[in-house]
Amino acid sequence: MMRQQQKMMWIAVLALVLGVVAACRPAPTPAPAGPIEVKEFANLQLLVSTEWLAEHVKDADLRLVDARQAEDYAPGHMPSAVSIPRPITFDPDALKGMIGQPVQMAQLFGSKGINEKVHAVIYAQGKGTAASRVLWTLEYYGHPNVSLLDVGFTKWQAGGREVTTEEPEVTSVEFSLEVHSWLLTTKEEIVGKLDQEGLVFLDARSGEEYKGRDVRTKRGGHIPGAVNVDWRENFTPGEVPVFKSPAELEELYADVGVTRHKEVHA
Repeated sequence: MMRQQQKMMWIAVLALVLGVVAACRPAPTPAPAGPIEVKEFANLQLLVSTEWLAEHVKDADLRLVDARQAEDYAPGHMPSAVSIPRPITFDPDALKGMIGQPVQMAQLFGSKGINEKVHAVIYAQGKGTAASRVLWTLEYYGHPNVSLLDVGFTKWQAGGREVTTEEPEVTSVEFSLEVHSWLLTTKEEIVGKLDQEGLVFLDARSGEEYKGRDVRTKRGGHIPGAVNVDWRENFTPGEVPVFKSPAELEELYADVGVTRHKEVHA
């Protein structure tokens, strides 16, 4: 059966992509008369490159976060990066993959030196979902300045950049909580909005799961009316994949009716 953890990972990746490409909240704005020419991302801060990070990695207000497992962090990680493996952001008393409780998360992030004064940049190994999930958790609990490193450690290593085994000394700080509950859609919200105009449900699973041919839950298939974009389609092919260009992503989602003028639930 598909674990709740996997579902939340897909949500995190799609939330990241849609946040970069276009603002999906609050309520939709009227669509312009003509086509949109997309030259750059709507949220330039949300996704940063290894080139950008190489120039800013020693900034006093930057906190680099490694979202890989601890056993991957120990043999080598980016300079000054703290370790926050994705699983420790989960609630240990809930279904696997559910977001950690407020007090738990405040203690975790504060112990790693993360508060509203720092720019948190999250990375993992490659095009997986660990980094985007940790980023989403920080955003859910109100961190105002957080970014994802485009394909993370894989691209950093491919560029021959510095890797270390030293763990940074970090002073604990107070992480101020501000729950952004609108970042997590509930079942009740979905049921109440199935036929709402100007709203789209986006299924980020594989096409086989979407069509009910690969069943990992009690029942196969998808939410009525939902459209499908496999989360892996957001990346370029090759050994060191990165997120596709703004124009490519805009086209990918526009083809299934996901546009910047609609409210999107993934």
